[in-house]
Amino acid sequence: MGELVVEGYYKRIRLVVGKTLLEHIRELGIDINASCGGVGDCKQCLVQVLNADSFIPLTDAEREFIREEKQRLACQAKVIRDDEDIFVVIPERKFTIWATGKRREVELDPFVKVIPLYGNRVHWQTRDLGVYRGELFGIALDIGTTTLSMYCVDLETGKDVLVLSRENPQIKYGNDVITRITYARNRGQTALESEIRRGVNEMIRNLPINTEHICEMTVVGNSTMRDLFLGHPVETLGEAPYEPHSKAPVYRTARELGLSVNPRAIVYGLPLISGFIGADNVGVILATDLHKGAETRMAIDIGTNTEIVIGNEERLIVTSCASGPAFEGAGIRWGIGGVGGAIKNVSIDEGLEVHYETINDFPPIGICGSGLIDVLAQMLDRGIVDWRGRFTEGRKEFVIVERDNPITISEEDIDKLKLAKAAISLGTKVLLEMYGVEPKELGRLHLAGGFGNFINVENAVKIEMLPDIPLDKIERVGNAAIEGARESLLSRRKRREAETLGRGVEHLSLESLSDFSYRYMNELPFRKYLLS
Repeated sequence: MGELVVEGYYKRIRLVVGKTLLEHIRELGIDINASCGGVGDCKQCLVQVLNADSFIPLTDAEREFIREEKQRLACQAKVIRDDEDIFVVIPERKFTIWATGKRREVELDPFVKVIPLYGNRVHWQTRDLGVYRGELFGIALDIGTTTLSMYCVDLETGKDVLVLSRENPQIKYGNDVITRITYARNRGQTALESEIRRGVNEMIRNLPINTEHICEMTVVGNSTMRDLFLGHPVETLGEAPYEPHSKAPVYRTARELGLSVNPRAIVYGLPLISGFIGADNVGVILATDLHKGAETRMAIDIGTNTEIVIGNEERLIVTSCASGPAFEGAGIRWGIGGVGGAIKNVSIDEGLEVHYETINDFPPIGICGSGLIDVLAQMLDRGIVDWRGRFTEGRKEFVIVERDNPITISEEDIDKLKLAKAAISLGTKVLLEMYGVEPKELGRLHLAGGFGNFINVENAVKIEMLPDIPLDKIERVGNAAIEGARESLLSRRKRREAETLGRGVEHLSLESLSDFSYRYMNELPFRKYLLS
């Protein structure tokens, strides 16, 4: 019987005829991007194999994409022979992840403290965590659908020890929460829980400290990600009325979750606002002080599920938009995540010559989200596409990179980007209307999340993904969600604020609007270019 051998990982597994390469790789616990869930749409699970005759012939999805010998999409390559070993190479793809938020000083008053009167022992409130060994650390963790970000913080000084980030290992089960909820419903969520905790433990083991001295962890994430990490069932998040197991803060111990820190350490999950508005949004509000002051402000955290919140000290309203993964590259012919070689920004001159830059200055392999926004805005500016997103002058596509297998944008790609921008545009407009303010009356727009740090905001306004406000009112705040987790780790007062926010923010479901479909369709065109 043959085995699958994944080079560079020192792992192998017995071959099973009828299973795909992706299924074998998942069973080995090796991280591989399969953001579409393994149906052949995202083209992210590209691998190199040495035994082409051990698999079924190339599928239609592969023939459209693959141009080099020995390449296969792991989700499509089914094993048909098990009489010899198969050797596979998974290309290394380091993602560019914006792990930090806009840093602010907060009062240093953590829950974890040394109590000298009790034999110099460490306590979390009244809970004894062990003998003080000269140092105390905590972790703030943001569990994103695509990425994980972590602060390791000295709880005695408030200073950062190290900031880490990595791809969420659950990506092999799909790039959106619905796919993962469906997996949990059909197959149980044990594998998903194990994957996320394994990924977190790998990050912890990279910290340059004695991890036994980590005594508390604060966790944010969308409702699904938070609950998968903490062990709450997520099936109800995938069916009406889409309510979580509990919106309340969650307390666990590191021992219960199998984390590689002090086993008595407290793991605290910030509260949820609703099934679609998670602890990450609580973190964003906390880190931007959106709940303080009379000035009306807005925060937008763009992602597969985009959260938008508007308000001030009097009232906060939040909604979520099913913007989908298009701006993360999924479903776009040459779309790709923020990896080396991804085209990150684009300009088109008057002669329609394309100028671009790639991440790490690597040769271009595709276009990531920030590049897609640029391409769309620039094509509109130059009249390459019209207000409907249709090519002019008989074009069928637009070439970004000339080569034997050119990198292009098609009308099908544009349609998917229109759907994403329309969802975000509608969300911002509805919240502005509910609050009774015009865009120009906003004091500030906080653009949160890693994606928000890389996009050209002028181009994002042009395609109407962001509201039309003066650009100097738009502030990039980075990963504000993890900054909220850090503040709630260091300050008991900030944690109390977070728990109040969890109970007090109003949630609006866009789909509940009587004219939702009409208004959504109305946001699809690029109206700024209607008369151009």
